[in-house]
Amino acid sequence: MLAFVSIDSGGTGPISISGGWELVGRVTGPSTHLSAVDVYWRVAAAVEPNTYQITMASTSDGIAAIVAISGAVPTRPTVVASPLEVATSTVFSPAATPSTASGVELRWVGAIPPADVHISWTPPSTYTELVDLQSDDFVTGSLVWRGYASTAYINTQPHMASSRIDYGAGLTVLVASAEVEPPEPPVVQPYAPGKGSSTYRYVVTNLLTREYLGDLDLVGVSFDKRLLQPGAFSATLPIPSRRIGDQIAEIIPRDETQLDRGPGVITIQVIREGEPWGEYWITSATPSRSRRGTPAIALRGSTLDAYLSRVELQDDLFYAGQDQVDIARGLLNHLMARNHANISLVLQDGTSGVPRDRTYLESEGGTYGARLLELAQVDNGFEWSINLEVVDGALVRRWVWGYPTLGTLDPPPHLFADGRSGGDILEWSEEIDALRGATRWRARGSSASTDASTSGTPLVSTVHEATAHLAAGWPRLDRTLSYSTVSETSTLEDYAAFWAARAGGALRVDQVTVTFGRDPSLTPNRLGDAARLYFDNEWHRSTWRTRRVIGIAITPTSRSDGKEQAKLILEGQEVPGA
Repeated sequence: MLAFVSIDSGGTGPISISGGWELVGRVTGPSTHLSAVDVYWRVAAAVEPNTYQITMASTSDGIAAIVAISGAVPTRPTVVASPLEVATSTVFSPAATPSTASGVELRWVGAIPPADVHISWTPPSTYTELVDLQSDDFVTGSLVWRGYASTAYINTQPHMASSRIDYGAGLTVLVASAEVEPPEPPVVQPYAPGKGSSTYRYVVTNLLTREYLGDLDLVGVSFDKRLLQPGAFSATLPIPSRRIGDQIAEIIPRDETQLDRGPGVITIQVIREGEPWGEYWITSATPSRSRRGTPAIALRGSTLDAYLSRVELQDDLFYAGQDQVDIARGLLNHLMARNHANISLVLQDGTSGVPRDRTYLESEGGTYGARLLELAQVDNGFEWSINLEVVDGALVRRWVWGYPTLGTLDPPPHLFADGRSGGDILEWSEEIDALRGATRWRARGSSASTDASTSGTPLVSTVHEATAHLAAGWPRLDRTLSYSTVSETSTLEDYAAFWAARAGGALRVDQVTVTFGRDPSLTPNRLGDAARLYFDNEWHRSTWRTRRVIGIAITPTSRSDGKEQAKLILEGQEVPGA
């Protein structure tokens, strides 16, 4: 149990709490204004009294809050005290470093407002406020909390008062969790709507060294991930005070001469409830201030797939009769052997059983990302992705692949519903576009001529038709896709066959937006899985559909929206240049 107390001047008498409490943290101010900002602790007994008596000077005023925490280690908590703040509207609770990888973080601020001023508090971003107290106009305070799931350093946090205070101070308390066997989960029907909320952590690291640089308190966050396409990240970093600005400048430098930090050098790891949900290479930061309010920095980035498309293949590479997955690993290992390009990918082993011949020439230009995409998107190809995963207790960037596809299909591991009595599908859309597909496909390659002084005729595959569509009465719709670096006719035939099989007729792009509970079955690392979807509404008659999830765009819970939302991109087909 923890007791948080703040007392104004009113004299200098001793302060105590009935029931055997131990003082573990205190900040004192001038005897004429602020006597103490305190935290006490004790181990709860089987039976506790209904009230506790706090003793202080007879002329003092004070506020108090008591918190009972179950599942905690019954030892003295970690307490860090801040220095006294004078004449300010922002009181800071100090930084701290957990001794264990799981627990609860509580932050208590107490302050003395000017006479006849009532104060309300705005808690730090991502924290939940437990109490916001004031005793007449003599002493005010706020208590917030959140969980933590690692031993990483936790930053100083700002507590914003609605008006200037005369004196104030903060305490940060870390309570470690006891290791207990998790209870058996309740049996919930798969189509039941998600319940609860989740907490996110945004960890900044160096792209190449993976050195930890700090945590950021972000707002307005959205991030997505897709198979065989880079995903995007966007967020806003508020700067409510000069002190916070100085801390942020350690990660996003103000000075362009500081070259080891900032966009291009850093990544943000997204950690949800202690589980890695993605890593994004930050490529843009825009500090700005509107006519009203304080400055903020807009951050933009992409999944690590995007980095692969920013490094050019500047050597000649030849692969004859090698498995297509071995070729992909060869490209990635060649990339990571270049100076300043080792992004420490752990490559999944195994083979697909499909041999290929590939020639990659420096003179053709092209990037590693483009070559990997071309290698995958052919007839009898494969899928790949880069996940942030915990492997043997370490957080690793893991390149994974699946043949012919990634994911679990049967039985579908995820279920979402839009029924007449509700469900977890918030929105849905179905786009059907005949101009994005075709019924006859060809692939055009490089020139067949080896004489640079003459203009040769490009290699072109035979026509591959979407026979089922033509037989059903579709008109002739032609598409010829360009692969200017391909010099093998067999490879061009594979490309044309792939698109005729996958993109015949009208292409559909279906999306559903769902709400997530605390422990969703679907995460960004599970793209490729099948989902079972139930629809019963004014458009759909009662029906079940099974579709692969090939993309996910997540908007975490915010102050403006209490629901964590995920837009699911369901398998259709994207054609180059469509």
